[in-house]
Amino acid sequence: MVKEQKPKIYRTENKFDTYMTKDAFCKFISDELIAKDGLKENFQFQNYKVIFGLFMIVNVIYSHYHFIPYPQDYYILIACIIFYYVSTYIYQWFEKVKEGDIFILYDDKKTRKTFGFGASQELYQKFVVLRIYSMPHKALLVERKIDSAEYLDVKGYIVQPKMRGLINELLQEANKK
Repeated sequence: MVKEQKPKIYRTENKFDTYMTKDAFCKFISDELIAKDGLKENFQFQNYKVIFGLFMIVNVIYSHYHFIPYPQDYYILIACIIFYYVSTYIYQWFEKVKEGDIFILYDDKKTRKTFGFGASQELYQKFVVLRIYSMPHKALLVERKIDSAEYLDVKGYIVQPKMRGLINELLQEANKK
C-alpha cells in the first residue's frame, strides 16, 4: 500500500517579518533544488564548519582534562586559549566571507559545475535579493531583487507556482553564463 504524500506547505507566521519571509523563501528554494533532476546538494561548507567545530571542541576538552596539575600547566592553558580564539576567528571568517549569504550549494550534473544560491534582505524592507554564485570563487552569475509580497498570499503562504517559475528562470539564466 502506497501512501500519498501531501504537498509541503511553506508559510511564514508573520509575512511582515523580514527574517521569517526570507527563511521561508530559502527553505522552499532549497527543497525545490533538491527535488530537481540533475541537481545534487553539496555539503562542502557544512563539512568545513564541522571540522572547525571539532577542533574547537577537542581543544576545550584537552584544556580541561590534561594530566598536568595547575601550576605547571600554565603554558598549556595559554596555548589552548590562543588556539581557541584563533579557531573561532577562522570559523567566523569562513561563515561571514566564504559562505556569506549562501544557503545551499548544489552540483549541476549536466554542466558539471557547482553553484551557490544566496538570499539577503535588509531589515524592514520587503525586497529579497536572490543570487546565484559560481563556486568555488563565488563569482556572481545572477542577481534578482524581488518583492516578497508578490510571492506570498494574504495568509502568508508562498505562492508555489509563481516561485517555481522564478527559480527556473534564475537557473536558466545562470546556466547560460
